[in-house]
Amino acid sequence: MRSIILKKPKTDEKTVQTVKKRVVLAGNPNAGKTTLFNALTKSNLRTGNFHGVTTSPARKTVDGISYSDVPGMYSFTPYSMEEQSAIDEIKSADLVINVVDALTLENSLNLTRAIIASNVPVIVYVTKSQALKKRGGNIDFDKLSSFLGVPVVNFAPKTLKNKLNGGEFNRNTEKSKTAFKFSECYSGGKEGASKIDKLFYNRFFALAFFVLSITFMFFLAFHPAMPGALLKGLCEKWICDDLCNLICAHMQSRAVISLVSDGVLGGVGSVLSFIPQLAILYLVLILLDESGITSALSFATDGLFEKAHLSGRAAFSLVSGFGCTAAAILTTRGYSTVSAQKRTVAILPFIPCGAKLPVFLTFLSPLFKNPFPVITCFYFAGIAAAIIASVVIKGGGEGMLSEVTPISLPSLRAVAIKLLFQIKSFIIKIAGVITVFCVLSWFFSHYSFGFAYVEGEGSMLAGISRAVVPLFYPMGITDWRLAYAALCGFIAKENVAATIALLMPLGTGLNLSASLAICTFVLLCPACISAFSASVKEVGAKFTLKCFAAQLLLAFLGAYVMHLLTFFI
Repeated sequence: MRSIILKKPKTDEKTVQTVKKRVVLAGNPNAGKTTLFNALTKSNLRTGNFHGVTTSPARKTVDGISYSDVPGMYSFTPYSMEEQSAIDEIKSADLVINVVDALTLENSLNLTRAIIASNVPVIVYVTKSQALKKRGGNIDFDKLSSFLGVPVVNFAPKTLKNKLNGGEFNRNTEKSKTAFKFSECYSGGKEGASKIDKLFYNRFFALAFFVLSITFMFFLAFHPAMPGALLKGLCEKWICDDLCNLICAHMQSRAVISLVSDGVLGGVGSVLSFIPQLAILYLVLILLDESGITSALSFATDGLFEKAHLSGRAAFSLVSGFGCTAAAILTTRGYSTVSAQKRTVAILPFIPCGAKLPVFLTFLSPLFKNPFPVITCFYFAGIAAAIIASVVIKGGGEGMLSEVTPISLPSLRAVAIKLLFQIKSFIIKIAGVITVFCVLSWFFSHYSFGFAYVEGEGSMLAGISRAVVPLFYPMGITDWRLAYAALCGFIAKENVAATIALLMPLGTGLNLSASLAICTFVLLCPACISAFSASVKEVGAKFTLKCFAAQLLLAFLGAYVMHLLTFFI
């Protein structure tokens, strides 16, 4: 299992000064390093069944021991920037825990021997030994330990932690090697891909299954008779109606009532009501990842992606883009060529992230009793736009080197932990950035330049926003509030839905043509400031600004064309 760092574990100066030992968890991709790291440090780093998700070491100090979870690697000859960072961590460690997968143990030995040869004390920690037994395999840990010359263990994480705290592995742990053959130490059992694995390794089946899964995801989230839409309606009623009436009933000030009902509960509450639909989106993506289907998809589609100057590795980034564009951009650090990395970073903003879901629903739900088909079309249109953009962009392709995870039933506990973490992260974002933005928007939309409390048309925000409205005229949009809302998406896409709920509580009043046009703008426009920052970090400011300008121009042109084509509908 691999990790993507959504939030760095906290370490303070005092903790750093008390570090007694640096322990590095290293190994091949998908071996289980991050799962072990989480257990040893009580962390909640996100895991994923594919190569290139961990992009830099994650560190946390517990009981005087500094643990580092490094990106997966195959050898001490770095294939990518992330592998080089792992090598650097290993060379400076006091102890390396080499995490190996029992199902692919023989493939791991080259790296294990290289780590042992680096003269750093090593423990080989074996994962998935129960799965090995189920397929008829076996490991003799004592013989394998003698064969390698270092301890080979499969302790429970708590036991391993106690032994580390007790200083059991403080000294060099190397033992005298004996003349055992590897076949005497390890039996792989019934190896090879299962019938289910082979089915998902078929490019046509893998693609068809993915398309059907995503379509089913949208059906559950958007169809008015399905859980997503039903729960969304209940949440909206509880937050925007019942809670708002309860709080405002005891207030006297007109300004304070407006701030609470429109600025906070109206704007922020309207976005929070989308949690049930976002939860369904996150759940399906997590299930595809935890079951190994995303990994199989990347393997099966490598040849198809080559025609778009991509590799199967891009499938990881594109699927990650459905959740968060910034996180997806970070997965490109594992690419072996700069040109391939830049190509993928350039096309990722076209993939509709989870934050665009509330925006599409805000504009399209009032016009369709069943918005499921049209919103699904927008999501697949984003994928098509990304692939077309990749074909147009010049530059070389990207080779692919990765372990393929066997298809299996996902752990309910792992799925629940990931889902709760995603929902918690969304709520924290809304409670922080979006709330502050809504309060500021309310203030500037209710006070004039002379700081007098006024209606929206005489506000500072109205005066400033009217300057950019002409850019939206060809979309059929003449209201400054909609122009302001659309541009707010560059800070965070959730701001678009929140701003409309704040400034236009009775609805946008747009016809079908204008609604489709502004949704096209949101689909094609550059991603949020977080994604922009991630892009600058990965591929540089100059390239990021070029992409930003090109995407912004394409978004306006695409929206103009959409309005023109649908004007007479």
